[in-house]
Amino acid sequence: MEETELIKAFEALQQEHQCLRIAYEREHQETLVLQKELAVAQEQLATAREVFAQLSARIERLEGQIRKDSHNSSKPPSSDSGIRPVHKTKSLRGKSGKQSGGQPGHRGHTLLMVSQPDTIVALAPPSCQWCQQELGPVAITREERAQVWDLPPLRLQVTEYRAQVKVCPCCQQETRAVLPAGLEPAAVQYGPMTRAVAVYLQCMHLLPYARTCQILSDLLGTTFSQASLQAALQSASQQVEEALDAIKTGLIGSQVMHNDETGFRVAGRRLWLHVAATSQLTYYQYHQKRGKAATDAIGILPQFQGISVHDSWASYLEYACVHALCNVHYLRELTFIAEHYKQPWAQDIKDLLLEIKAQVDLVRAQGKAVLPRAMRQEYEARYLRLVEQGIAANPPPARKKGTRGPLRGDDVRNLLHRLRVYQALILRFMHQFIVPFDNNLAEQDIRMMKVQQKISGCFRTPGGATIFCRLRSYLSTMRKQGVHLLTALQHVFLGSPLLPSLGG
Repeated sequence: MEETELIKAFEALQQEHQCLRIAYEREHQETLVLQKELAVAQEQLATAREVFAQLSARIERLEGQIRKDSHNSSKPPSSDSGIRPVHKTKSLRGKSGKQSGGQPGHRGHTLLMVSQPDTIVALAPPSCQWCQQELGPVAITREERAQVWDLPPLRLQVTEYRAQVKVCPCCQQETRAVLPAGLEPAAVQYGPMTRAVAVYLQCMHLLPYARTCQILSDLLGTTFSQASLQAALQSASQQVEEALDAIKTGLIGSQVMHNDETGFRVAGRRLWLHVAATSQLTYYQYHQKRGKAATDAIGILPQFQGISVHDSWASYLEYACVHALCNVHYLRELTFIAEHYKQPWAQDIKDLLLEIKAQVDLVRAQGKAVLPRAMRQEYEARYLRLVEQGIAANPPPARKKGTRGPLRGDDVRNLLHRLRVYQALILRFMHQFIVPFDNNLAEQDIRMMKVQQKISGCFRTPGGATIFCRLRSYLSTMRKQGVHLLTALQHVFLGSPLLPSLGG
């Protein structure tokens, strides 16, 4: 009886074991399924986190682009949005403590009486303003002078040249008198000064053709056509060829030259306008390319051996001359990093550059040619230390498995890379006082060409753009050298254009 009960109990235990085994297998299979689902979920979570990080970085970049304007980037003021106020770049000059306006001892510019006026008009009172007594025969007590400066009625003065023709009694051949310089053998034409004014308005004041002709027609009481303006521009462009060659020669031989480029629309296409300039010379030329192919074709930088001041556009650095970078560009980028990313090292580097500039200005004003070596070494050490702080605060992102090549940078790391690699070029103004702190000279020269496109639109033909660049180069150079522009243009149309001085 006991054996039978033991057998039954054993069989019951076997059945229970079998049930537990089946339950275990079922739970094990469910666990495997859950583990696979967990692995998939973890993989999806990792992918979602990666996508989230990418989207966050993209949003940050896009927000940065939106927040960029003329005070914290190289964008022009014309691109600033009117949606939010623009924080203007603070002036690099410190406060002088003086009130605004003219200072004591400042020589004013106002109309002064001349000793020999062109016309004198005597005004006599006919009667006493108090008792009405006639004053005709009364002697003059004194005269009070009042001079008026005004233009006489404007009208063109027509001069007729009668070129006499005579027959030689010896050979029976006709000989015709030669017309004065600047005149063509046409029946009717505008003279040198009228054409000079037309070119001056169109090239220096950036007026469209139609407005230039309308102004001349209104002022001179005649119909000045666009064909006449175009003929004047073409003639002047041909006459300044020698002057332009002289400008290029002067730029190639200069100690310091400024270079810049900007978009330039011609015949509906976006081309590139390049400028090379000094304080006395300006040369413009447009090209289909922005980089080295254009500057090679222009022919100034390939022969230049001095110091070229420009922005960080890489094609400039391919030339063998000495290079210096525009620090104002870096100040704007550092402003953006400090404001948008809240990184203190950016403001510290900005303050350091401005401190060095102030010290250079102070030492230069004292008649010295260079900063003390110890001061320069201290500035360089501080600069490098701040750059390293920025690099430490912005480590590169983790490389994805299986990827090769350089990691993609962002605004911060790209700026830090340039600050470290181009340290000597950025601080060159500290070592050589002839190097300016910025590239404002070239930017100012090129800004007016952008104004021209805003006022008059793009050039319809490549020929018109070439003429404008040539004449603007000549006139900008003449203005820098203090030459009266209408006088210069009059000489151009008389066939003896004034050549620029190459001493500056």
